[in-house]
Amino acid sequence: MERMTGSRLSIYEMSHGDFEMWNRNRRNMLGTMDDMPQYRKYMTQALELAHKGAGWVNPNPLVGMVVVRDGEILAAGYHDRYRGPHAERMAFDYADEHGIDMHGATVIDTLEPCCHVGSQPACTDLILSHGITCVVVGSIDPNPIVAGKGLRILEEAGVEVVYDVMRAECDAINRHFFHYITTGMGVRTKC
Repeated sequence: MERMTGSRLSIYEMSHGDFEMWNRNRRNMLGTMDDMPQYRKYMTQALELAHKGAGWVNPNPLVGMVVVRDGEILAAGYHDRYRGPHAERMAFDYADEHGIDMHGATVIDTLEPCCHVGSQPACTDLILSHGITCVVVGSIDPNPIVAGKGLRILEEAGVEVVYDVMRAECDAINRHFFHYITTGMGVRTKC
C-alpha cells in the first residue's frame, strides 16, 4: 500500500509513538467540548487586549493573553509597543508583583508563545517557570524561528496544549504580520 501524505495520511501506517502524538494532538486540537465555551470567552477577551497594541507594535504581531484558574482571571497582558514586553511577560510580571500563584493555571493566548530570545526572553520559559498546566492558542506563529516549536517545547514539558481556538479571528488580527513573515514584504493599504 502506498503511503499517503498530508491530510490523507493513513493512521494505520504510523508507528506507535507517531500514533500517540497524532492522537494527543487530535484530542487537543479543539479541547474538550465542555471547555470550549470558556476557552472562547477568554479568547475573546485576549483578542480585545491584543487590539490595544494596534498601531504600536508593527512590524510585530498583535498578541493578547489571559491567565485563568477555576473561572477566575489571574492576570492578563498584551503586546503594547514595538520592542516592549510580550503579552506573556506583561501578565507574568503583574502576577509576580502582586504575589499571584500561577501554578495549575491555563494560559489563553491569541498567538503561539515564542521560544527564542531576542529583544525579549522566551515566553515558553516564563510559562514553564510559573507552573502553567494548559496553554490554549488561537494562531500558530508562522515565523520560522517559532512555527510550532514553542508549542512542542510546552508539550514535551508536560503542558497540555489546545490548538486553533477562534483561529480565524486570531489569524485575522495579524494578517499584515503573517504576510510580512511569509513573504518578507509589507501589505499595501489604500490611501
